[in-house]
Amino acid sequence: MSYILPQTLDADIHKFATLAKDYTEKKIDAAQFKAFRVPMGIYEQRKDEVYMSRVRTTGGVISPKQFLEVIEIAKRHRSNLLHITTRQEIQIQNLALEKVEPIMQDLRKIGLATKGGGGNTIRNIIVSEFSGISDREKFDTTPYSMALTTKLIAEPDSYLMPRKMKMAFSSDDTQIGSAAINDAGFVAKIKNGEKGFLVYVGGGAGAKPTVGWKVFDFVPASELYAVTGALKRFFSEYGNRKNRNQARLRFVFYKIGEEETIRLIKQYYDEAKTTEPKFSLPPAENERPIFSYEAKHPQPETKEYNLWKQRYVEKQKQAGYSAVLVPILLGNISLEDEQTVAGLQKLLRFIDLFGEHTIRFTTSQNIRLRNIPDIALPDLFQIIQEFIPDASAPLIVNNIISCTGADTCRLGIGLSKELAKAVRRELLRSNLDFDKFQTTHIRISGCPNSCGLQLWADVGFSGKILRNDRVYPGYQVYLAAHRDDSPKFAEPIGSISSRDIPQFLVRLFESYVKVAKSSSSFTSYLETEGREFALQLIEEYQTIPSFADDKNYYFDWGAETLFSVVGRGAAECAAGLFDMLEIDYNLIKTAKTALEDTTDTEKRSQLLYEIIFSSSRMLLVTRGLDPKTTEDVYNLFINNFIEEGFIDEKYREIVLLARDYKKYDFNLRAGEVIELADKVIELYQSLDDSLQFKNTPVKKQESTTKVINETASERRFKDLRGVACPMNFVQTKIQLASMQSGEELEIWLDDGQPINNVPGSVRNEGHEILEQTPTDGYWKLIIKKK
Repeated sequence: MSYILPQTLDADIHKFATLAKDYTEKKIDAAQFKAFRVPMGIYEQRKDEVYMSRVRTTGGVISPKQFLEVIEIAKRHRSNLLHITTRQEIQIQNLALEKVEPIMQDLRKIGLATKGGGGNTIRNIIVSEFSGISDREKFDTTPYSMALTTKLIAEPDSYLMPRKMKMAFSSDDTQIGSAAINDAGFVAKIKNGEKGFLVYVGGGAGAKPTVGWKVFDFVPASELYAVTGALKRFFSEYGNRKNRNQARLRFVFYKIGEEETIRLIKQYYDEAKTTEPKFSLPPAENERPIFSYEAKHPQPETKEYNLWKQRYVEKQKQAGYSAVLVPILLGNISLEDEQTVAGLQKLLRFIDLFGEHTIRFTTSQNIRLRNIPDIALPDLFQIIQEFIPDASAPLIVNNIISCTGADTCRLGIGLSKELAKAVRRELLRSNLDFDKFQTTHIRISGCPNSCGLQLWADVGFSGKILRNDRVYPGYQVYLAAHRDDSPKFAEPIGSISSRDIPQFLVRLFESYVKVAKSSSSFTSYLETEGREFALQLIEEYQTIPSFADDKNYYFDWGAETLFSVVGRGAAECAAGLFDMLEIDYNLIKTAKTALEDTTDTEKRSQLLYEIIFSSSRMLLVTRGLDPKTTEDVYNLFINNFIEEGFIDEKYREIVLLARDYKKYDFNLRAGEVIELADKVIELYQSLDDSLQFKNTPVKKQESTTKVINETASERRFKDLRGVACPMNFVQTKIQLASMQSGEELEIWLDDGQPINNVPGSVRNEGHEILEQTPTDGYWKLIIKKK
């Protein structure tokens, strides 16, 4: 019931140590180091040179002794945080680089590894937390996932995939769960007395999300290696290795079609059956060894204990045993909280009395205990209460899922963990009977990626940038995923400010309690009248207070500084830029639609004015321009797009009318307004990754090169002091776009956000940072173009 470490692990760890030393001594650059570091499961966190080790725990399986050792390893190497992930792994966070290799060595000694925890590899395999103990399952899929892990992590080509490949097992064919939304999903099935799997392929919740395609109705368990080998080889040969944003397995379906993709996969499977070894189940282990235990506490007849049993304890199919959920708020275990650490260690030593098979990390970032004798439940409750004070609280408030968000992730936009805490506080303050929502899932991601599984929620949220005259933190709202035998993603229904989400949720739950029939599930409600009510709420929350009236809307939850497009970290500059472009693009589309629905001339004129304004503002960010007033928007658009030849001169007059005569009847020039918007959108759609417009007459950019000193070659120079994010990054991109490969650019940046954000975004574009030095109150950055 554990995977076997690959024989190459010692050599891999030694190579990591060598590369880490070379990187520290500047013998290799960051990109060379990253290429090996990330597939070894080591990520750089939000702060430069702070690292995280992602420990592989297949199916969330870890023994109490191993978990105790992980805590000691983390403390010994000065980590202050352990984090349970939605892929049932555990991360050791906030590490200095010199601590990483010793941690790898220590983990190896207890049978654990980080290898394959990141990069284009076979990632940690998910297994249902109830596998092996549920009376609804076909059979326990845990041993299959362990054997498969052992095989896959030992194969060199598992680390050379076009993109990451995720797999999941479900033991219960009525609750398919993660198997439907991974690159490969295996659902336990028995056919004519033979064990096997229904196989989903191509699921994923990231860009262009989809539930997987049902490729095989039944694959015998003996052919598990053949089907996974076939999928690996198919993906390796047909996956997109040029564009990482279209490289997951589902994009092959999109590119060549469902029918052809399935035909090819089956062809690869037929070939693999002749080359791959047959799968044979390893000898079964006794998960429930004989023990002698005498309870220290009688069963308490208290409300708290009874509520805890009702909410957190599940009977196993094995008589006399129970599974117990231990809620870990947002998956975080603070190693600086002595009470929490001592309580968790006491818990682990206690359950170790009942054997090695007593813990699973869950996809909801909690700890699921299993094989706990019923006579030990009162003692277990006493121990849990010592470090989880609200251990009997309604499950929904202790089971909110959030990714790490902008707190530590380089891709984060919103502080999703802080939002989750705010939601939890608001739910606890309400008077709702949350036992009606025992199986309800609230899931939050800090960006459009799906680490928080927002598409797999009853109510989900993904971080995005919203804007009026300022940017402010917001979230896309999703409703009503189906995780049963007819899997379906939650559907997006609109956007809302981060500040309004806690009240939005309480009001949505209240509406269900008031109007839903007792036989109607919350999910069903969200697909019918609940959806309409949610849309009404979102419409109500569209207008937020001005900055002068309520500054809170412009601060993220838990933040002490104003929300910024790029204030969350280095990798976000480009993402924030395109998010800002999308705001005006969507405003134009919305205004156009509204024009079709009204004949009111005054309202139509206002909508046409809004189209001119959004058309004028939309592309300014691509030139690194940051207008301070409405008048600035129009002047900058005229100077940088009309006068530069991007937009035809004939539209100057309509833009000047909008600037100087807002009350003008724009119905008189409606056709011209729509033409302007179409031209701007056409220009936007021609924008390439270097922020250049294709096939557009552009005046020659003035040279900004100069000789920095007598011994340096000519180097482009740009003083970006006083230029805020993301405009400093945009102007850097514009400079680089007009340069040849190998040429150098020197820029000057302010301290704080600019130096924290721009270098990382430049590296993400593939360029090399040759020098980064503080100079008299600012920073000098020298970049070599890729």
